[in-house]
Amino acid sequence: MEFDVELENITKTFGDQVAVDSISFRVPRGSFFSLLGPSGCGKSTTLRMTSGFEQPDSGVLRIAGEDMSRVPPYRRPTNMVFQRWALFPHMTVFENVAFGPSTRRVAAAERRQRVGEALELVDLTAFVDRKPSQLSGGQMQRVALARALINRPKVLLLDEPLGALDLKLRSQMQLELKRIQKEVGTTFIYVTHDQGEAMTMSDQIAVMNDARIEQIGSPSDIYDRPASRFVADFIGSTNLLPVQVTGCSSEMNEVRLGALAFAVPPSGNVTEGAAVMSVRHEQVKIAHERLDLDATVGARVGEAIFTGSAVRYVLTPEGIDSEIVAEVPHSGVEAQFSPGEQVHIGWNAAAVKLFADG
Repeated sequence: MEFDVELENITKTFGDQVAVDSISFRVPRGSFFSLLGPSGCGKSTTLRMTSGFEQPDSGVLRIAGEDMSRVPPYRRPTNMVFQRWALFPHMTVFENVAFGPSTRRVAAAERRQRVGEALELVDLTAFVDRKPSQLSGGQMQRVALARALINRPKVLLLDEPLGALDLKLRSQMQLELKRIQKEVGTTFIYVTHDQGEAMTMSDQIAVMNDARIEQIGSPSDIYDRPASRFVADFIGSTNLLPVQVTGCSSEMNEVRLGALAFAVPPSGNVTEGAAVMSVRHEQVKIAHERLDLDATVGARVGEAIFTGSAVRYVLTPEGIDSEIVAEVPHSGVEAQFSPGEQVHIGWNAAAVKLFADG
């Protein structure tokens, strides 16, 4: 496999603050790679080091196999799209998109052809003579994307470019970005704090926390097999419950959650004693009758929260001090459970992940 971007033990500090702490990863050529994490975790600094706007204190950064340590931003085979699109307000859409080739002295005929191809790619050929003030937020974002892609970078860097859009338009643009990336075949590195964006678009995700990378993998790997308590909590919605591990073997761990005892597959470096169990909301089943699952317990419905596509139930289980949340798809046909109702809840062992306590 060939890699367009490679970071090896990259560290960056600002005064006493460690912004990026010895991170390493490789981005496969032609892939959509996301840096995902909370504000201040180091993802934007990592992107800026890739672009050359910041220099690492130590480590090696390569693009297309070439060490970038002595290569200034304007000579790197990258281009960047920001959250604020920074379009020239006095220029038309055509002039904004053509700006890069113009500064590089591309011949007028080729420049017109490349602008036409870029605008066709982002479905804006009908807006060629408009000024930015005459465009919607989504259209301005497409212009910014066309302006970045027209220079034909090996790697396109995107720093939370959809953050200023409303929810519905942001969802539409996620699909558009993925379509465009697949169509042009350019490597995209995308920074976001929105796990839904990363899950929707990415081939691979690097989850960052506190200047370090917690896990790298496909969206399904990170969701189904989180490597840490932080990843389990940050990606999707999960119940994190304190448990006691009463026995460990190579095949199963014996776990006690309050009065409920059950067995789960071994996880990481968990040993006997206090631990934390993760079971995702949609993996908790709920029914009036007793469930045929690996772990079951009676419970009382505390709250029923309708979210449109699902109903989220906050449950008080018998013999367990912690509340448990179950999320059930909303079909519009089946009756909902009511607050105060006695039910049975449960989950299968494969749905549980264990993490060392603390």
